[in-house]
Amino acid sequence: MSIEKVRTVGKNRATMPLSDFVLKDGLFGPPADEFYVDGNVLVTGRGTASHPFKTLAEAITASDASITLAANRFWARRNRIYVVGDTLTETLVKFPTKCDIIGCGSYDANTMPGLVGHHVPIGESYGTRWFNFKFNSVALAAPIFTLTSASSGMEFHGCIFDGNSGTMTIGIQATAHPGLVVNDCDFVGTFVTSYMTFGTGQAGRTRITNNRMLGATAIGIVAGSGMTSSWHSLIDNNIIYAVGRTIDDDSDLFFVTNNRLMTDANIATTTAGYDFLLARSSGNILTGDSGVAAEVPFAVDAE
Repeated sequence: MSIEKVRTVGKNRATMPLSDFVLKDGLFGPPADEFYVDGNVLVTGRGTASHPFKTLAEAITASDASITLAANRFWARRNRIYVVGDTLTETLVKFPTKCDIIGCGSYDANTMPGLVGHHVPIGESYGTRWFNFKFNSVALAAPIFTLTSASSGMEFHGCIFDGNSGTMTIGIQATAHPGLVVNDCDFVGTFVTSYMTFGTGQAGRTRITNNRMLGATAIGIVAGSGMTSSWHSLIDNNIIYAVGRTIDDDSDLFFVTNNRLMTDANIATTTAGYDFLLARSSGNILTGDSGVAAEVPFAVDAE
């Protein structure tokens, strides 16, 4: 038997060659356990494809138990939770550590499942990645997601943050939460305060990229003066509309590049539509209700 065939991986017993295991599913990497959720089943099951859990909370509990079980050797890998079921209504207080939550199927005209609630994870919820979800608000003056250091490394890919239901304040509020990634997402509806707000504490390695923030809000992205960033944080290639400032970075720590910014403010003689450090910005275009478009930072012809 070759060395390659001996070096195998699996659950408690070796089941397949290591080379096959590593090369499949490049984005997700070597999988650990998989769990299934279908909010439309009448009775909850075991979390398998044939007998899925009825709630996401059940799958999260099962995933956390799996990823930390020494016999599984999964602590350096990632689990997956697949979710269908039209719209699930759950207020989550725990996210699965080291796990990808993947929205499948569709509801109504949406090619993704819906999740209704305001979520404030407590306890260890590190490194959760969300794919293809529509996050719906409820009638509560609070963020859809409130993130702290307990859930560092959260990622959202291809999701929708919908503030049409209730009185929303913020889509994502992150305080002392490094490693946040929000990529290729849509923010729709009304957010009274902002689409995203960063509070006091570490926000290093944040990536806000390729999003469309085209709802109604007073300020697009807010970063308080107490925000810190030990590793470079980036706002890049987004389309952002706001009534006031599109980006208000009082920390002066974000690199702001290649964004298309639109504001109701008159920008003919003022920088009312933005506040970020020009020394860390490049290639942004700002338009306002005066009909003026400006490059930020402003381009100057060299003599």
